[in-house]
Amino acid sequence: MTLTLARPLARAALRTARSVPVRASSTSSAAPRAVPRTARLLAAAALGAGATFLALSEPAAAEAPPHAKASAGSIATGGKISLAQLAKHSHSKSLWIAIDGKVYDVTDFLDRHPGGSKILAENGGKDVSKLFHSIHPPTTFDKYIRPDQYVGQLDEESLYTLSKETSEEEQRIQATRDAMFGINSVVSLSDLERLAEAVVPRHAWAYYSTGADTEAALGENANAFKRVYFRPRTMRDVSNTDTSTTVLGVKSSIPVYISPTARNGMGHPEVGVRSVTALTSQGEAAVARGAGEAGILQVLSHFASKSLDEVKAAAKDGQQVGYQLYLQPDREQSAEAVREAVKNGAHSIWLTVDTTIVGGALCIIRKSEAHLMQLGKRETERRILAQELSPAPHGQPLNRAPLDYGMSEPKMTWDDIAWIRSLAPGLPVVIKGIGAWEDVVLAYQKGADAVVLSNHGGRQLDFKLTRSAQPPLKTLYDVHQHAPDTLHQPNFSVFLDGGIRHGTDVLKALCLGAKAVGLGRPAIHAVSAYGSEGVEKMIMILQEEIDIGMKLLGVTSVDQLGPEYLDTSKL
Repeated sequence: MTLTLARPLARAALRTARSVPVRASSTSSAAPRAVPRTARLLAAAALGAGATFLALSEPAAAEAPPHAKASAGSIATGGKISLAQLAKHSHSKSLWIAIDGKVYDVTDFLDRHPGGSKILAENGGKDVSKLFHSIHPPTTFDKYIRPDQYVGQLDEESLYTLSKETSEEEQRIQATRDAMFGINSVVSLSDLERLAEAVVPRHAWAYYSTGADTEAALGENANAFKRVYFRPRTMRDVSNTDTSTTVLGVKSSIPVYISPTARNGMGHPEVGVRSVTALTSQGEAAVARGAGEAGILQVLSHFASKSLDEVKAAAKDGQQVGYQLYLQPDREQSAEAVREAVKNGAHSIWLTVDTTIVGGALCIIRKSEAHLMQLGKRETERRILAQELSPAPHGQPLNRAPLDYGMSEPKMTWDDIAWIRSLAPGLPVVIKGIGAWEDVVLAYQKGADAVVLSNHGGRQLDFKLTRSAQPPLKTLYDVHQHAPDTLHQPNFSVFLDGGIRHGTDVLKALCLGAKAVGLGRPAIHAVSAYGSEGVEKMIMILQEEIDIGMKLLGVTSVDQLGPEYLDTSKL
């Protein structure tokens, strides 16, 4: 991502929800509450965008175990099942779930679920349609669930009951949405963030908003921009400014693209919200519509709630969408992902390279309550949580077992650029997650088309309250100091993401040589609050801020920006 993870855990436990602009309403008594400690800890478990409900890594075996055929008991396969009958199958010996009115036996999948067994166990005997669809593209289910796991359909009474059910959280969110001002009241990206926090489910907000360890890296991403000052020039004709540019050959209204962020569907509703009529799609598809109307490139996360073909279907004719790739130890699995992306019309392949293991915040899980894993976890996390989570008794021996936080391919090398290019001939290959100027040089030498200077939105390397992985803006400054030639190559681009919350932040990055910047969390805030119109509004705000900033700096086009307009002595 590139997503915002930033306040120390103790302070987060006491933090109250920030106020949002609301109208007085008899239906708005359920005011936004603080994100609970457990909910924020949950984000650490979901760190790196890998949390899944049915995040299946390989097709299930063709033959079901003996218990699977007998588990239906007296219910004939394909028969009608009540919610009461479904609820009886909620234990490890017989675990059923319902999705879209159909009931499946997932007992034998408990120990093989890459998202962890606990998420399945906690939701056994329940309808999980909302949870499933907020996390996974529908193809996940169709591709991996065996036909013999189908038990039957929920009966009409159960379907009616489910259609009328709304949780306390859903009621709170709806009341808040009903009281929201219209989108024209939004004047800044911080407005969108406050509104999104109020209407996003708490577990989703925890996932979107938190960072690694002490969250120092997250905070520094934004703070770095505050330490850079402008040196504006005057007495210049700036009556006609142009904020447009090209990003990897794509004409863009502003030097901004949408960074890949996982699980956008967790925060964006299926149904219409105020000032957005009849939202028929959610998450990344709504982002695509907003980005298309505003004319900027979107990069789809490897862990998106919507598949690339769904996003392309929602996009405008000719609109370009890039695809993010996490390289897996099973290279054929990654190769197939690239081939499928090419088949579905991906504009470019963005290889994320800073998640060979998941960031340090996962260690917090060992101190957390067992029930906080509402969104699931990868198999490596499941092994961690399999340990006793209650306080260890005095005298217990030190646990010297190594912790495996692996997320993607630890054997990744620069030669993989050529391998990916062979799978996607003609498509730009972007290396995302560069944190040192030397690696920018290597990426250029090895044939990458672009790099993204990023610390994964402060979700990876972090240390102490005052020291962390350096912010991407500092890395860009280092590139400018030590490898300036890489910033001026016709067939190579340097991008940056992390900490950008204003149009002037964009200008500072461009002055130091970046071709464009990526926005992750702000796009989630926008789509969560107002759907595709929220994304359009976000881009409109940025365009206005960039235009005003250019005029005040004394430039009329983005290619006129340079280091002479900055004072970086405090960076």
